[in-house]
This record gives sequence, C-alpha cells and structure tokens, in this order.
Amino acid sequence: MSIMFDMFLWLVIDTAFGFLFYSTGCLVLKGVTFGSYKMQFKDFASFKKGKSNKVISIIILGVSFHLALITLFVYINNQ
Repeated sequence: MSIMFDMFLWLVIDTAFGFLFYSTGCLVLKGVTFGSYKMQFKDFASFKKGKSNKVISIIILGVSFHLALITLFVYINNQ
C-alpha cells in the first residue's frame, strides 16, 4: 500500500510543479514580449496531454526564472 501511495504522491507533485512552472514560463514570455505572446490555458488535462517540445521549453523557462529568483534572494540575504 505504501508504494501505491508514494507513486500517487509523486504524480501529484509532478503535475502540480509542472503546471506551476508552465504558467510561470508563460507569464515570463508574455512580459518579455510585451504581451504579444498569447497564452492558451484550456484545462489541466490538455496541459498534461500536450507536453510537446514547446511546452517543455516553456517549463524550462519557468524553472530557470524560479532558480534565478531564489539565487537573487540568497545573494541579497548574504550581503
């Protein structure tokens, strides 16, 4: 029973963080392109189904934004 719970827990974590990073990447792209990038949030099922190269690159952009933000906070706190 514990293995099934762990698999379910990691599936939920992967889905939640993937969607968080995807939405952050979309917002960063929208800000960088001054609104010319069009976001198409449909529903959560189509997000999981449509993980193509474009979606993965947007997720990488979201992850790098969060890492840059954490690095900035660490740098400011160590001053």
